[in-house]
Order: sequence, then C-alpha cells, then structure tokens
Amino acid sequence: MDLGCGTGKLCSGISLLGGYCICVDVDYEALKVAKEFFEKESLQADILNADVKYLELKADTVIQNPPFGVVNKGADLEFLSKAFEIANVIYSIHKSNEKSRSLIIKLSESKGFKAEILTEKFKMKAYYPWHKKKVHEFLVDIYLFSKN
Repeated sequence: MDLGCGTGKLCSGISLLGGYCICVDVDYEALKVAKEFFEKESLQADILNADVKYLELKADTVIQNPPFGVVNKGADLEFLSKAFEIANVIYSIHKSNEKSRSLIIKLSESKGFKAEILTEKFKMKAYYPWHKKKVHEFLVDIYLFSKN
C-alpha cells in the first residue's frame, strides 16, 4: 500500500515488478492521473480516495513518500504513525536532518519497530510557487522499518 501516493509512481514500480499495490491519496485529481497511467500500461493496482488519518485497512507492506512536514509540520509523522498501525514492513522517504531522524527513530521504537536508514541525494523539480530553482537537490533518508 502506498500512503499519499499522488500520481502513483511508487505503486507503478511495484506493479512493474509484478506486485500488487493499493494507491491511497486524498487528492482525487492525482488519483485520476494514476488510474489513467495504470490502465494505459496494463498495471495492477487499486485506487482509494481517502485521508490516511481514517484508513482502517491492513497491508503486508507500506511504501510512502509522505509530505516532508516542511509546509504542514508533523505531516510526515502522521503518515508514519498510520503506516506503523497497518503494516509490519514500511519503506518511507523523509527529508534528512538530525532532528527529524531523532523524532522518527523515537516514534518507530515506541511502536515496536526497528529502523534501517539509507541517506541519498534526491532531485525534485520545482513544484511550489516559492521554489526558485528548476531542480532542487537535497538529502533524504530512506527508511526500512520492520516490526520487532
């Protein structure tokens, strides 16, 4: 399950590898783009228009690139908390900084998960009106959480 899937890029990768994925997002327009792509490419995925706060499904694995919590403080932790509730294995991408890493590790331990972290450079095309560069490069932490 991909929480906050947007246009479904992570789920499409899972589908291309032969897996099954549920795309979950509150943004109906983004889900329409995902659905059209899946249909065009004959990929297997289900689309669910829902706010993750109210999600009550279970999954084997959650993959997610949640909002980084820069615009809406704590949004990343909200997504992560939901992932801990619904799956035993979680792959999650977060902006890399010591304060966030400390909060995320503390949360994962309180929920009975161990964390492995890989830090990588991430390139993002200008998205918000205040983005000044065409491409912004920054560090992200890619987490693998597994239930203890």
